[in-house]
Amino acid sequence: MSKKNKDKLERNRSDHKITVDSIIKIYKRGKIEVVALRSLSCVFNPGEITVVMGPSGCGKTTLLNLIGGLDRPTSGKIIVHNKNICEYSDKQLEKFRRDKVGYVFQFMNLIPELNASENIGLPLLLADKPKSKRKKRIDELLDMVGLTERGEHKPDELSGGEQQRVAVAAALANNPDILLCDEPTGELDTSSKNNILTLLREIIKNYPEKIIVIVTHDLDLKEIADRLFYIKDGVMSHELSREDIEKEITAKGQQGPRKNDIPKKVMQELRELEYLIKKKIERLEDEFK
Repeated sequence: MSKKNKDKLERNRSDHKITVDSIIKIYKRGKIEVVALRSLSCVFNPGEITVVMGPSGCGKTTLLNLIGGLDRPTSGKIIVHNKNICEYSDKQLEKFRRDKVGYVFQFMNLIPELNASENIGLPLLLADKPKSKRKKRIDELLDMVGLTERGEHKPDELSGGEQQRVAVAAALANNPDILLCDEPTGELDTSSKNNILTLLREIIKNYPEKIIVIVTHDLDLKEIADRLFYIKDGVMSHELSREDIEKEITAKGQQGPRKNDIPKKVMQELRELEYLIKKKIERLEDEFK
């Protein structure tokens, strides 16, 4: 690649990155104020998968919602395509969410009455895409996620892993620059989880202009991370590059589990189990309301 093209590519990366600058988010519950994020700053680059981890309640999902325009910060800036989305009107934010952001959630959020093709095509329909273009895009996405033969099946006729692949395809329908994933493997078995990890890695490989941000408790997602952010008590605790992650994995593999590490690992697993049980209970409560 020529120096001119390299410089152009670098400028494009710089223009398309997400810069979170000194974000503070305070929730008010009656007379009580809860500080979710405390002057947090970080950068998300195109062509990278960034995994955000930390204990429950640390502010991970809040950060995801702010980046995606689902919520507004109390103060600070979020710069996307050189524009501060915190200054957007409600209408501008709606357009930003529709055109620039795709969402993948733990519980898939598929519409049960629609089949896989219809769930994938819904964002295209809402964006007023012509029928012929919708059909072509749906076929492309079904092929991408390996579900060409399952397009006519409704969610309850698909496995959990297949449902999540449909959800990923729906999130990509309008070709967004940003893909935000909230616990995308939380409800999946090991085989289905590995399929989703492979799919996310393939997406960033084939579409290096995109940014993927994943919030999770699942330590296995380190395998596909280009960078790893740890949040604690609403602030950035530390950051690891891909090289740092590989060194950490290698070092642990060489040393094996030390006696003092075992209780920490058990506590981590118990915290993750507690989180999953809590989410299950909330989901069941919502279903029976």
